[in-house]
Formats: sequence, structure tokens, C-alpha cells
Amino acid sequence: AILRKDTPRSSHSKAMGGGGEGGLQWEKLVIGPVTTVGEMMMGGHWLEMLKVQRQAGTYPSYLAAAKHMWGELGMAGFYKGFWPWGFAQGCYKGLPVLFTQGEVKDRLISAGVDKSRANIAAGITAGMVQGAMIAPTQRLKTIVGTNKEAGAVSTDLIAKVIKDEGFSTVFKGTSVMVIRRGVDWGLRFYGKGLSDQFFLSQKRAGEPKKLSVAESFMSGIFGGAFSGINQPLDVWVANCQKHREKPLGAFGVLSELVAESRVKGFFAVFFRGIEMRIIHSSYHTAWMAGLGQYIYDVYKALK
Repeated sequence: AILRKDTPRSSHSKAMGGGGEGGLQWEKLVIGPVTTVGEMMMGGHWLEMLKVQRQAGTYPSYLAAAKHMWGELGMAGFYKGFWPWGFAQGCYKGLPVLFTQGEVKDRLISAGVDKSRANIAAGITAGMVQGAMIAPTQRLKTIVGTNKEAGAVSTDLIAKVIKDEGFSTVFKGTSVMVIRRGVDWGLRFYGKGLSDQFFLSQKRAGEPKKLSVAESFMSGIFGGAFSGINQPLDVWVANCQKHREKPLGAFGVLSELVAESRVKGFFAVFFRGIEMRIIHSSYHTAWMAGLGQYIYDVYKALK
């Protein structure tokens, strides 16, 4: 089709998918990984390992986990399971959140879906995509993190597990992970949306209806904390993917957790690790949905 002379240049860019509203936001393919790896290297990975180790019952407390890792591995304990599995995961983990979620949201809104509902639906979609994408590397990270004898990298341990159980072991827990991540990110974006609405409602007349950096971070933190509701699913995933002497399927793991909860209590089993889950989710969401989106907005404003 030939553009009319009075067709705005920006409209042509959007039609070609140049990153504006209605077009593919290619910049997020770069911002997503950079933001995710930054979050992981700045403490996010360590927080996640402490969370997984408690959820999987590897250690009786966070302090015990931290003391053992630092005592055995020193500074490398801070990044146990990160190289190369966590780093590889970080290079693509953020794509569904900043890219897929943004694209799905834009298309739903264009189709007439209410903005808040589109935000949640897009969050669920992005979460499910992310779950499918990261399940293998998450499994490898968790094998290392939940084995007390493992080193910081432990490629030999991974090789042994794959040799003993077959390559399919890498995908263990994927189905539960897809459900968990879908629910998780749906809740995160719903919570963040509620917080965004609150901050915007506090703006005085004449002020721009835009969140500040601090407000974006606070919304991200609230959204992450809000997602703690789905902690039982997170515990199920951690126990599906943890290091075991004998393999166990997803429903076998669930039966094991239910039996344990009958003895110790539902909250003692399905909500163990909830404190670190809230801290890590808040921290991660602040980076991804707060800082990541802010970087993208600044970049677009400068173009």
C-alpha cells in the first residue's frame, strides 16, 4: 500500500512494527535480559536460592542455608547454581515479562479489552511462556542449590543426574512451572496495577499522570508481595525440581507434600519459605516491572 502524504511518519513506523504502540517493541528484547541479569547478580539469585532451599526442605532455616553455603564455598556460595545455568536463564528469562506481556497487552487493548483486564491476561500469558522457557535451567539450578555437597558450578553433578535419569530429567516440573508462573505473573501485574492506580489517584490537579521512579519501584514491590498468594504452587515446583536420590513424578511429589502436611500442618509445609518468597518476588518485580519499564519509557522518550 502507498502511504498518503498526510500520513504521519510515526504511523508508518507503528505499522512496520517499529516499537511504538501497536508495533513490536523490539527494544524490550535487549532491556529484558539486561535487567534480569542485573537483578540476579545484585542479590536476586542468592535470595532465590535461599527461598528454593527452604521450600524444598534442604535446610531447616535461612540462616543454616546461608552459613553452610558461605562456610563451604565462601564468596562463590553467593552464586551457587548461577554459573552457567542461572546466567543462561537470565539472558532470556525477562523476555516474556517485558516483551510478551507488552505485546499481548497492546493487542488486547486494541481489540477493545479493558486495560486492567488486558494487563492481567497479558501477565498470565507472559508467565506461562516464561514458565515453559525457564523450566529446564531452573531445574538445573535447583539440582545444584538443593544438594548440600554440590559446588558452586557442579557440572559433574548435572552430568551424573542426566546420565542416571536420562535427558528428560531436565524438563522435570515443567507442567507445574507453567501453571505456577502463569498464576504468579497474573497476580503480580494485578497487584502492580492496583498500586499504580493508587499512586496516580494521589496526583494533584495539573501534575502529569505518570509514575515517578520511586513509585514504579514501590508498585513493583507491592505486586511481587501480592503474588505470594500462590506459594503452595511454588513449593510444589521446588520439590519437583530438587535433587533426589530417586526420581519422583509431579503427582508423586504432591502426594508426598500432602502426607507431610498431615503431620506438620498445611502452612508449615505449603507455606515454608514464604518470607523469602515475598522478599525475592518484590525485589524481582521491582526490577522487571519497575526499573525495566522505566528504562524502556526513558528510551522511548529520547527517541
